[in-house]
Amino acid sequence: MTDAEPTQTGIVAACSSIDRYEHDVHAWTYIDRQALRGPITAALGPLTGCVVGVKDIIDTAEMPTEYGSPIYRGHRPAEDAAVVTALKAADAVLAGKTATAEFAFLGSGPTRNPRRLGHTPGGSSMGSAAAVAAGMADAALGTQTAGSIIRPASYCGVTGFKPSFAVVPTRGVKALAPSCDTVGWFVRDVALLAPLWEALAGWQVDIPKAPLRYALLRTPQWPLADAHSRAVVTDAILELTHDGSAVNDVTDQALFTKVGAAQRRIMMYEARQNLAWEYTHHADRLGQQSRSALDAANGITADDYSEARGVIEHARSHLEQWFGTADILLTPAVIGEAPAGLSSTGDPVFARPWTALGTPTVAIPWDTGPNQLPIAVQAIARPGHDATLIAAAHTITDASPYLAAANDDLLDESDPRHHG
Repeated sequence: MTDAEPTQTGIVAACSSIDRYEHDVHAWTYIDRQALRGPITAALGPLTGCVVGVKDIIDTAEMPTEYGSPIYRGHRPAEDAAVVTALKAADAVLAGKTATAEFAFLGSGPTRNPRRLGHTPGGSSMGSAAAVAAGMADAALGTQTAGSIIRPASYCGVTGFKPSFAVVPTRGVKALAPSCDTVGWFVRDVALLAPLWEALAGWQVDIPKAPLRYALLRTPQWPLADAHSRAVVTDAILELTHDGSAVNDVTDQALFTKVGAAQRRIMMYEARQNLAWEYTHHADRLGQQSRSALDAANGITADDYSEARGVIEHARSHLEQWFGTADILLTPAVIGEAPAGLSSTGDPVFARPWTALGTPTVAIPWDTGPNQLPIAVQAIARPGHDATLIAAAHTITDASPYLAAANDDLLDESDPRHHG
């Protein structure tokens, strides 16, 4: 067990935060009070005493798994997902199931942003990000098919890690678009990234010792980020390189632009296949956004899908060109702060391409915007270089003005901004 991992005191703190914040935040669909009351086992594992939430599209035999849908109300799977089995083997404390958008697809879900209750926490892993942000868990599992880890991590002001595609098993995770679906996690302390990786990916992290090379990557989407989100990235590259000169521009802009569109087409085509039973037999119980998207997906042909897959494969051959001499690329994580209101979970435009390309990515809070809500920088490593990204996450965290200012404290409930 590392010094950063929580003990019984951490469990008590998580329980206290659940009692204090959950009635406003609604991060959980199920809380296992018995697990939280249990003693820490004498056999110390790599995650002993670490309080972990599990996104409610991940199967748990001992807790309900409802996939964010009334179609599955009260559903109890026959066995745990592979990642849940791994967490138990690592001796984590499984606190319960966290809220998700319907099938990790579309819709806002019940969760509110603990930084400002009137603003979205992002999606689809909204409950996991909010639970960690509110101190109700030390870590929580999420999934990303477009931007469902990176975006809520930024909006809620926590670190969100999406591994390389297919290195963490997805058996027992409700499939949405298997070509993109990736299990990742949110943490309060960056020191938990490595133990979680080792537990879930199944091998030890070999952290690089040499200094890493960083570059800011300006993609065709760069103008979509607001001034504050762009400033986060430019400030970060200045801090990490000391002169800010390491800037890469995507020269083949038309191809990069196609990647995001191709990811969306692949996701919608595969979602229509994987949600065929729900769509055919329970369309009236689907949320309006999901039903409309699946209606539209009927128009995507096999040829359209094949063409989109070809775009992604072609783009992967350009990754080395985009990285250049850099080990880590920095880009915006989001357009800006968490939007006001709960009807939308925000735009995943800055995460989509990297999900499609299978790269590991991490969102780390760096600063705040005009509403004093957090904005993260997104760091990206080459596929399979997850250990390099974990090393970068430590460096970026150490440099982050947001984290240095201890801005992970929630607003006091009496502060009117908390609800505005």
